Amino acid sequence: MPTNHDLDELGRIATRVRVQPDWNLFAEYCEFRGKGERQKAFASLESFLTQAASWTYSARLNFTRATLGLSARFDHNEILLPQPLIRNLVVPTLREWREHEPSTAEASLWLGLLRCDNPTDHLTEALVLDPNCEEARRTLTDWILSDIEYNQHELPAFYIHDPRIDLAALDRAIELASGSRSIEWRTMIQQEADELRLNALRWLAAHPAEGDFASR
Repeated sequence: MPTNHDLDELGRIATRVRVQPDWNLFAEYCEFRGKGERQKAFASLESFLTQAASWTYSARLNFTRATLGLSARFDHNEILLPQPLIRNLVVPTLREWREHEPSTAEASLWLGLLRCDNPTDHLTEALVLDPNCEEARRTLTDWILSDIEYNQHELPAFYIHDPRIDLAALDRAIELASGSRSIEWRTMIQQEADELRLNALRWLAAHPAEGDFASR
């Protein structure tokens, strides 16, 4: 459900992107969607995607990078990046970018953030290509901790998945966090990981037999 902030931001972006003549139909999508006129918005988006299908690679990449950058302004960026746009323009362009410039981390980063294929592999690749890519580092770490939090959310009744695997994953999370430039964030991650590790160790101490957990 889009927030009022998101709807207002769509209106601002419609004004901003209209200066690009080829983006006028996308500006219409943003304007109509910001006003809650969903049917008109998606009609404009469909026309825009038909037009964009004939663009050069450079034109598609320019639009894709600009739009992905603007998506950071939203609480729920799917309102700026609806599935037809992601499926038919953004992701194909990112894949082409990755092929054209395999040493560029940004394409892999966005393929991971957009949950394409195995997103963890894309984010890991982005971090290998650019060890200073903080967003890839933090996202991978957050995903690991979130998975383990889910595995432990039924404690003390039972543990979902194998806690031994979670302990190894926690080591990976700490390794990732150790490369961050933010001392505050590293400290926060260490504290969260310590608590999750303690939960896993307590379960194993009380249930030492291999396989003594509830599988997903």
